[in-house]
Amino acid sequence: MDVRASGSTGERLLAIAEALDELIRRYRPIALAVERLYFNKNVRTAMAVSEARGVALLCAARARLDIAEYTPQEVKISVTGNGRGDKKAVQRMLPLLVALDAPITQDNVADAVAIALTHAHRSRFADAVAAAR
Repeated sequence: MDVRASGSTGERLLAIAEALDELIRRYRPIALAVERLYFNKNVRTAMAVSEARGVALLCAARARLDIAEYTPQEVKISVTGNGRGDKKAVQRMLPLLVALDAPITQDNVADAVAIALTHAHRSRFADAVAAAR
């Protein structure tokens, strides 16, 4: 089912769940990292994002994945060193951090890569601290 072609909200959320379940089955990740939501001035957009985010969290919990949540500021600090940087600053840093030939121009893709990098850094640090104990 194509997520964008789905008619109702329920169909859209079902398509997201089915796609995520398939990705989890195929790639067998051990963790899901997501951005914490902050209040958006556009309530309709905030609701749609929170519904999709809830489905992602449910799929991850069902698959017994570790779930990590990061604020936008934590992601920006991790990627740019500055919690007040904008999306363009994050997009400029990503090719340097992950050795890409070209910048990531799609906001959602850049956000996903930045969140994944933040989680990789944080989990590696947590593992090092645990090993030191």
